[in-house]
Order: sequence, then C-alpha cells, then structure tokens
Amino acid sequence: MKMPGVGPAHAGGAHGVLGMSVTSGGMHLMPAWLGLVFTFALVVVVIAHFRHLVEAPGESRLWHASHVLMGVGMAVMFAPAAIDHIAIPAVVWQLLFANAAGAVLALLLFRTLEGRATNLLWLAAAAELAAMTYMWLGQTIALLSWVLVAYSLAGCAFWLLGADRRVDGRSLDGRAGGRVASLVCGADVRASLATMAFAMAYMFTTMGLAR
Repeated sequence: MKMPGVGPAHAGGAHGVLGMSVTSGGMHLMPAWLGLVFTFALVVVVIAHFRHLVEAPGESRLWHASHVLMGVGMAVMFAPAAIDHIAIPAVVWQLLFANAAGAVLALLLFRTLEGRATNLLWLAAAAELAAMTYMWLGQTIALLSWVLVAYSLAGCAFWLLGADRRVDGRSLDGRAGGRVASLVCGADVRASLATMAFAMAYMFTTMGLAR
C-alpha cells in the first residue's frame, strides 16, 4: 500500500513512500485485502469513464478523461505492493494532477473572461484534481486532510442522491438562460463517482490519522 505523508520517503522509491501501514490506537486502517478491494473498484471506475470518454460528444470527453486520470491515480495508490510493480515516481503523479488542475482552472478563467458559459461540474473536477495533487505530495496537513474527508463524503452523497441533476447543465456564472451541455452520461457515472469519492474520503482519513 502506497501511503503518502506517512513515514520517511524512500530514496528512489516509485511512489515516495512504499509499503507503509497506517495505524491509530493499534488499528490497521489499510490492510492489504482492503487495498485490493478498493483497487478493483477503482479499475471498474476507470473502465466506466473510459467508455464514456470514447463515446461521449464534445466537452464531455475531456471531463471523463479527467476522471480516468483520477481513477488511475487512486487505483495505483491503493494497489498492494505485491501486485504493483510499475515504478512511477510520486513526482510524476504530482505534476500530472497539478497541471491537470491548473489546466481546468485556466479553462474556467478563460471562458469567464470571454463571457462563455461553463458547466458547474468543471469546478468540482478542478477541486478534485487539486485534492489528488495533495494526496500525492507526501506531506500531511491534518486539518486539510479532514476538510478533504468532509468534502469527499459530501461528494459521495451528492452522486448517490443524484443531486447532479440539479447542477449538471447549469452555467458557472449563473446567468439566466446560461444552460450548457450535460457532462453526466448515466447512472453508471453517478455510481462510479460515488465510489471514487468514498475511496478518496478513506485515503484522506488515513492521512488525517497518520502520526
């Protein structure tokens, strides 16, 4: 299990911190079997979004691509060391997610300045990509970790309850008549994003409890 922000970084390690178990009061928070369950679930998430990336029209493809990236990053992080033999340095993931978050924010700013409507769900995507950057940094800030736990659990509930139906297609600037194309393509997307949000909440919990 690759655990960011826990223990010393191994020089030259593939993920910055390798094989570190997180404990609180003697309780194992990241047993290998649970990592395997999360990894499998996240691979399913990646497959679901990759299918929509191929089939969806226009801008929706980029939105699904951002979630494919997050799903892969989460799967790699949860994968037990016994099945993860691809040595990708943590800095690569940091740069990927930081640049992706920056690109989405730049898109939002550019469209706002041009007076063009942008789907509100892009704002959530930018926040999640930034959260993934923090997850891979290897430096744990307890308060920030717990804020992200709360955010991720709220996101999980958001998708499970189908609250996206009230948000998807609405413009970021809230202008009257500022409708935009929908990004969510079906119930499988809601299930996959709820799963990924829960996995993120779990990972941020381990980071918040890390000593």
